[in-house]
Amino acid sequence: MQRLEEITIYANPDPLLVSRQATFPGIVQLASGELVAIFTVGQAFDAADARAHVSRSSDNGRTWSAPVRLTDHEVHPEESESFKPLLLSDGSLLATGYVFVRPTPLSPVVDPDTFKLLRLRNKTSTSTDGGRTWSVPVYFDIEGQPLELSGPAIQLASGRIIAATAPFHLGKDGHAGWIIASDDNGKSWRKLSEFYRSPLGNVSTWESRIADLGDGRVAVIFWAYDNAAGANLTNHVAVSSDGGKTFAPAIDTGIRGQASNLLSLGGGKALTIHSNREAPVGLIVRRVDLNGGFKVEEELNLFADASMGSDSADIKKQFGSLKFGQPSLLRLTNGEIYAACWSFEQSQYVIKGYRIAL
Repeated sequence: MQRLEEITIYANPDPLLVSRQATFPGIVQLASGELVAIFTVGQAFDAADARAHVSRSSDNGRTWSAPVRLTDHEVHPEESESFKPLLLSDGSLLATGYVFVRPTPLSPVVDPDTFKLLRLRNKTSTSTDGGRTWSVPVYFDIEGQPLELSGPAIQLASGRIIAATAPFHLGKDGHAGWIIASDDNGKSWRKLSEFYRSPLGNVSTWESRIADLGDGRVAVIFWAYDNAAGANLTNHVAVSSDGGKTFAPAIDTGIRGQASNLLSLGGGKALTIHSNREAPVGLIVRRVDLNGGFKVEEELNLFADASMGSDSADIKKQFGSLKFGQPSLLRLTNGEIYAACWSFEQSQYVIKGYRIAL
């Protein structure tokens, strides 16, 4: 693998005049070849005014349009937004994600004393014109749980849409990774299965990402965190052979990464990308063989910078010191791989892209 180019998808063009911090990107490629990105922009990382924005590229991600709001619709109390796009088989787009309900502009997402989260609600929005206009986001609820739906859904050959997620809380137990499903293009949702639950329920499956491996196989990679011990674990991968209805025991990758993602290459091979925020720090792409395990065949570090590490002493310090995350991988129609993430650069949160040749 070779890194061909590093690209800034978005950075605040007027940092001396206004604060615009960008996080949480997701990108799809349309049948036309155009790329559509959704990411969040607000005046601070956890700002109450954080809203989903859309940017476009017509040159395989080398240059990007100025971002515009997903929709101008507002609710009261206001909601900070995070959405990821999915290109459906009928050519329309489905954005899935969540909002935090903000009682006041200065209410923190995580209470520093109790570790309780603000109210989280899940939402979807759709577009039938290639992401130029979007429907007003609508709520959906599954078993009354606030789901950390931070990654995009996928659509199987059957037409079913599935996504990997988890009820979001910071308790010491009661954690499990869920697969949710929709059989009506995202209008209604239900819990399909659990892809992971530790024996004591103490391990979170944060920022889980799902990929279709073909022939009914799907794989989920997740950031495993032991809430009882207050420690990051290695990334794990759970594989299903029946479209996400059941899962084999999770595979320990042996990689001490946090937010991660994966992309199928066919034949049981995949690319994974890992936010390694503990030494050695870096954003690392790996070519792996998932046939019967997790065998790393090749590695490419997109950047190696110890200053981008996080303080993992406890989850409060870790969440407060994140400097990059939510990486993704997209295979372009020209054969290249396009990686993206958010990153802290020159005192701003920006959206980065990387062109990769296999």
